[in-house]
Formats: sequence, structure tokens, C-alpha cells
Amino acid sequence: MEKLSSLLGLTKALLREKARSIKMGQQQKALSEGELRGRARGHSKTQLGSTIQPQGSCGHRVKSSEVICMVNICLKQKSLDFSCPVCGETWDWALAKDQIQLSQAQTTILEAQVNRIVQELPDRYKKCPVCSCILSRPLDSTGQPCPFSSCARCPHTHHFCWACLAPWLFPDEAGAGQCSNGSCYLVGTLLSCDVVTEPGSSVLGCPRFRACPKCLALLSHTRDGCKHTACPECGHVFCYVCLLDTAACPQQENEHYLPFCRGQKAKRQWFVTQHGMQCDLLST
Repeated sequence: MEKLSSLLGLTKALLREKARSIKMGQQQKALSEGELRGRARGHSKTQLGSTIQPQGSCGHRVKSSEVICMVNICLKQKSLDFSCPVCGETWDWALAKDQIQLSQAQTTILEAQVNRIVQELPDRYKKCPVCSCILSRPLDSTGQPCPFSSCARCPHTHHFCWACLAPWLFPDEAGAGQCSNGSCYLVGTLLSCDVVTEPGSSVLGCPRFRACPKCLALLSHTRDGCKHTACPECGHVFCYVCLLDTAACPQQENEHYLPFCRGQKAKRQWFVTQHGMQCDLLST
């Protein structure tokens, strides 16, 4: 009997110990899970509460202040060749702008500086005719500027002439290709010429050359003190600033000779001609 009682007592003790071990294990598991949840909440809080550095295409996280410094240096040098401050990988303007944490007003100021550089350096920079992304002129295998370019941001590959932005044709794989615009040289001149900078000019800020809106003849403003000009080829008279006919140019009554145009200044002209026929007379 004593042995039986001792055996029963030992069994009960083992059962109690096993139950206690199971309970302690459950408590420890619950504690561990709670700690993990707490760490996860703390991690999320840190991510949300702290400033996450923007990440470039190269994978580097760079402080906004470093990107701003890099952009300012480039703009002072009239360069749009932006790059990662860490590894030097090339960034386009859209990517560099995404890394800058500035107000809308400050971003607008930078955009104006970038657009001014594009206008002043048409041989180095152009805007994609499809998405308006700013592109740098590519070089061929010999280091010479290519006559055409393409935009990596467009959903479909779009090759265009660097001079006039018209579609670039590839007749065959062995051919060098050619521009599809019959007026390539004319449009290239309109897009790349300087602007009028003489103080007091009635056409201040306009391109040095315009195309007659009627016959597309290339001309420049030569009449001092008047915004209107006459085409030497067809005789069409129009406002050099807004490109509208003289009769349609915004002006008040009895102010036909008002030196400055009250309308919106027309942008640089862009058009495509094929087989001598005009297509899509636009401004860019």
C-alpha cells in the first residue's frame, strides 16, 4: 500500500509539474507574441513618425537638402545633367524633382529656371514632343551628337528628330534614317533661334525668327516701334507677338499702333510638312 501511495503521489507531482510547464510555456508564448507586436507597432510608428529619405533609381536614399544642393549647382552652371549625390548615376529632371521636398512656389521657381535653360541651350536639351519630359541630346558611338532621340518615359518608344521634333523614320536596319518633316531645317531654326532681348522692343522675349502663319516663310521682326510685320513673300500682315492677323490682334479702339500686344505671347512655332503640304501648324 505504501508503495502504491508513493507511486500515486509521484504521478500527481509529475502531472502538476507538466501542467505548470504547459502553463508557463503558454504565458511565455503570449509574452513573445506581444513583444513582437509591440516591436512591429514601434517600427511602424518610427516609419510614419520619421522622415523617410527619398530613393532614386539607383537605390540610394539621399537627403532632400543634398539633392537641392546638387540641383542648385547644376542650375548655376546652366546644366540639366543631374545625378545621384552618392554614386553619380544620371537622373533626369523629373526624378530629381521628386527627391526635392519644397513648397509649390519654390518648385515653380526651379521649373522656370529649368525651362529657361532648355530655351537657351536647344542643342543640348529638348522636351519630348509627346510627354514634355526634358531630355539631354544623346551621343553616338563616336561621341558625336545623334540627329535623333527617344524618350524612355513614354510608354511606347518614340524616336524623333532632334532639330524639329518630328517623327524619325528608319527605312531599314542598315539605313541611317531620316526626318519625316519636309520643313525640318525651317522648324529647327524656329525652335533653336535666340530671343529678342533689346530693352524697350515691342517684341521683347519673342524668337528672333517667326514663320508667316499663312505661307510659312521664314522672317524676322524688322519694324522698330511696331509689333506688326508684313510677310515679304505673300504680304500677309500679322502681329509678331501673338501671331494673329492685324485685325484680330487684341487691342482697344483707336490703338492700332499700340506698341505692345495685349494678347498672349505665342510660343515657338512647330509644324510638319509632307510633300509640300502643311500639317499641324502648332506652337511649342
